[in-house]
Amino acid sequence: MKLKVSALVLATLVSSPALAGDAGTSYAGLQYAQASYEETVYGYDIEGDPSVLVGRLGHYLTDNFSFEGRVGLGLSDDEVTVNGYDTDVTVEVDHLFGAYAVGHLPVTDVVSIYALAGFTQGEATAKADGMSATDDDSGFSYGVGGEVNFFSRQFSGTLEYMSYLDKSSYEVSAISAGVNYQF
Repeated sequence: MKLKVSALVLATLVSSPALAGDAGTSYAGLQYAQASYEETVYGYDIEGDPSVLVGRLGHYLTDNFSFEGRVGLGLSDDEVTVNGYDTDVTVEVDHLFGAYAVGHLPVTDVVSIYALAGFTQGEATAKADGMSATDDDSGFSYGVGGEVNFFSRQFSGTLEYMSYLDKSSYEVSAISAGVNYQF
């Protein structure tokens, strides 16, 4: 009996429409990301939270697997804190570029979760007293998110955590919300 019920449940799940993509379709989206820069230097905790606008373009190779490219541009800078104290230094993201493999897991016909991993290159600038310093880096990136369809199967909203760069001396991560359109 348990086997029959399990088979029936599995057949229902497999045959029901689910949120993810259809093989061969593409998607584009925009995200507002609140980035977090954290670094420890000689025992001092340095933090800044600039905002970033991220554009996404992806293509489904199968119903549950896609490749995605991203371009991000800084929207606003943020005042840097050292051990929780404000400073006269600001930090901003100049740009980020990334390429990722994305696995999508439908939860219901309108909700899915996803995980992504890939490579990011980014550049940021710190400014203080009329001086500035720019630095760039690249490395492995990973993240998880959720997606909900609204209005139609083509439009969805996303909520995501992404670790863009996680080096031994610093980390750049972001929480973002956005919209996608499948075509």
